[in-house]
Amino acid sequence: MFELTNLLSCFGPTCGDVVDWEAVETTYGRRLPSDYQEFMTAFGCGSVEQALYVQAPATTTAELAGNFVSTLPAGMLADGSAGDWRDSDQVGLHRLEDMLLWGFTAEDFLCWVTSDENPDQWPVAVYSRFHAAWSVYPYGMAEFLLRLLRDGFDEWPISDVGLRSVSEPRFLHDKDEEAGLELQERPVE
Repeated sequence: MFELTNLLSCFGPTCGDVVDWEAVETTYGRRLPSDYQEFMTAFGCGSVEQALYVQAPATTTAELAGNFVSTLPAGMLADGSAGDWRDSDQVGLHRLEDMLLWGFTAEDFLCWVTSDENPDQWPVAVYSRFHAAWSVYPYGMAEFLLRLLRDGFDEWPISDVGLRSVSEPRFLHDKDEEAGLELQERPVE
């Protein structure tokens, strides 16, 4: 997480959220990964370059129906094609019901595979609409984001390639975006 906080900078006056983690654990029936908790403290909920959105944790069961960390949408679980995997070795290893959605792009879902008892061992699963399939990466959320922002994947894991060319990524908190603050385009170098 240290490397990610050195790479990603906040754009706007709001940076970080105070979260009642005991209420979160009660809501989900388990704790969420430590790196995600650290990310929420450092950055909060919002977006990286207004392209990749990180959702806040729910602190009540009523919030689970809103725009918070949640299970996959019922329609996606019911859609047979949403269970396709890019790597045939992963077929049957992971259940969509074990996915917990923590982030998204305009076209993709970013989840944890929550089958391990230890949340700090949850790998990141990405449903890429470009590939129309799931891929699982053996990293936690912070390591996944760090690799994404450093272009550290042999095959780009998300549909949007815009983050590949960002040398100094910025994070915009939801509160600042709601107040009308927008990231300005950077001049092409």
